[in-house]
Amino acid sequence: MTEPLDSILGPVIADIAVTPQTVVLQNRVLLRDRDQAALSRFGDPTWSLDAAIADRHSASRAIRWSIYPPSLLNCTKLYTFALLNIVDNAPRLPFARGEFPSIITIFGDLTYLRFFLHWLDGRDVDSFSNVTGNDLDNYCSHVQGLSDRSAGWKRCALLAIQRLHAYREHLPNEAQLPPFRPFGSATAAQLANHQGPGVVNRTPRISAAVMEPMLSAALITVTTIAADISTNARRMLDIRCVAESVASDERRQAMRTSERWKASKDQLDRLIPAMLDHRLPVPAVRLNDELVPDPTGFGIAGRIESELLRKRAVRSVLENSGLVLQRDWLIARQFAEVHGHPWRTRPLDAAELCGVIRHVITACFLVIAYLSGVRTGEALNLRRGCITQDDALQLIFMSGEQLKTSPNRRQRSPATIPWVVTSQVADAVRVLESLTPGELLFPGGRFGSERWFATASNRARTPGQINDDLREFITWFNSDVAHKIAHPQVPADLDGPITAPRLRRTLAWHIVHRPGGVVAGATQYGHVRTQIMQGYAGLADAGFANEFDFEKLLLQAEQLHDDAERLSTGTHVSGPAADEYRHRIETRPTFAGITITSRAQLRQLEHNPALSIHHGSLLTCVYRPETAACRDRGDETGPDWARCKITCRNAAHTDRNIEAIRIAVHNLDEQAAEPLLPEPLRLRLHQRRQHLQDVVDSHLVPTNPKAN
Repeated sequence: MTEPLDSILGPVIADIAVTPQTVVLQNRVLLRDRDQAALSRFGDPTWSLDAAIADRHSASRAIRWSIYPPSLLNCTKLYTFALLNIVDNAPRLPFARGEFPSIITIFGDLTYLRFFLHWLDGRDVDSFSNVTGNDLDNYCSHVQGLSDRSAGWKRCALLAIQRLHAYREHLPNEAQLPPFRPFGSATAAQLANHQGPGVVNRTPRISAAVMEPMLSAALITVTTIAADISTNARRMLDIRCVAESVASDERRQAMRTSERWKASKDQLDRLIPAMLDHRLPVPAVRLNDELVPDPTGFGIAGRIESELLRKRAVRSVLENSGLVLQRDWLIARQFAEVHGHPWRTRPLDAAELCGVIRHVITACFLVIAYLSGVRTGEALNLRRGCITQDDALQLIFMSGEQLKTSPNRRQRSPATIPWVVTSQVADAVRVLESLTPGELLFPGGRFGSERWFATASNRARTPGQINDDLREFITWFNSDVAHKIAHPQVPADLDGPITAPRLRRTLAWHIVHRPGGVVAGATQYGHVRTQIMQGYAGLADAGFANEFDFEKLLLQAEQLHDDAERLSTGTHVSGPAADEYRHRIETRPTFAGITITSRAQLRQLEHNPALSIHHGSLLTCVYRPETAACRDRGDETGPDWARCKITCRNAAHTDRNIEAIRIAVHNLDEQAAEPLLPEPLRLRLHQRRQHLQDVVDSHLVPTNPKAN
């Protein structure tokens, strides 16, 4: 009798015979720098999935099978193997975006599946094939009745069961759920009564009272403070890189006190010839009119115990080694002024330098993430050499890994689809390139640690780490810098701690609400908007346009509400479009209580005529493209204020506009009174003044019987 193939080689999933030695990441794209021999195998107690996660800022993902019920372990492993390796024509759930689940999706899904597995184990069910329809119905009722779980959690818990069922045809018999669809035709969201987040970004904005001093603090740190420490920082990193390259395995391990002395001596013996090869000096200080090795600076840079460097015998070894002792090599004593005051008044040695470097790196992240509009992960994955400049176009480009894009766009070279950024972003990148030892601009791990150096090219900081960095940066700037340079403190935000994702949402708000507001120097938010919308990050794939459109919708809703309040209290409106203005306000949509659940709904609101009221200084534009004097075509979506004409048929004038016009008339009178003004220009000013005065006069003596 012929023995079945799967009893000899094990079950076959995705055309792969599964045995204890089978590598679990067979059909996934792996990072090029990962050791193939170190990949996890089916029989391992832990499966590391990091090799298949392209986003280097993501936290480590490893499946620890010890926390799963032993009776269901083999079934669960087979199912997980299928999730990882079926990438062609993979089963898809309703509303799935990708062609197959991502590693991060799988890892998160297993958390909810594990809850189901423990529930089954408590009922002595030892394989998926033994699960009955009653079991599934009872589990659904159990999940629905959990009072301590959110609707979102319940949806994910039930969705994990539906995904397990979707893969049944790809699994061996023991790992197959019953053939009928779990929970009938209802979706997991319906069963959990989960409304979903819709398209509205629920990330809270950072208030302007917090964002403005925080951005100012970051820009000061990136420009002034970074310039003051850059030389010493580079010197310390040069020595530290050499020290890391020669460190023994024993030195790398966490050592007991009794072992440190011996290991430090060994490290010094290794370091001296390496520093000679690299022509690096020994940081030194003057002590009792004698130049001696700096125990703090050289100890930190060279990974040597400072107490060892204080020994006269060790000093003698260094003095006779051929290495040059360089005074104050790692100590900064002069600091630039900000607002007429130096940001620091006492020397900065290596012990404090490490902390300041970390804060400079954080400030660079804040500037890059905020002023470019990129996502947190996109900023954290930036690499050395990502900035280029096109002199012909006069644009600065930043290339990197675009997240949440379609598969076709991901296959394109990042260098061909860059972001367009401001000069401040480019400056921040240049600072980072001088402060980090590897390819990544934001390496993972504690600054200056062995892990920081080891992962400098393959593991970026995680969002959690950068959020901690942001909070510590604010604390440091407020306590150590702000009061010395008369800079406002960065206050606490009412919506909670400052986190990286909030920066992107806040930029969209500032662009919409304060287009003329100054970011830094001559850069305005209106200019930032233009650059972002020119770049790849402004396209729909990157999603910043969605943020911008939603903030614009919110502002328009707020302005409509304010207009309605003013009309109800007697505000007068005049001009060619006065009747249309009042009609749109009276028939405006009511936004209170509306939940936007789709892009289509958002687009419908955006195209509502009532929302096409645009507030300028001298007039209010009740926009109709076919009658707009500022447009050459009828398919434009809004006014061109640079070509605005006060005589346009779309113009309406509110009491606020009239006050601004009166001020403009007064200013024109003052300009026309200049005795040296050429007569043609004086005539033009008089004509302009008369046009504006006519608007005021017609507003004060309305001819429209409908006027309020």
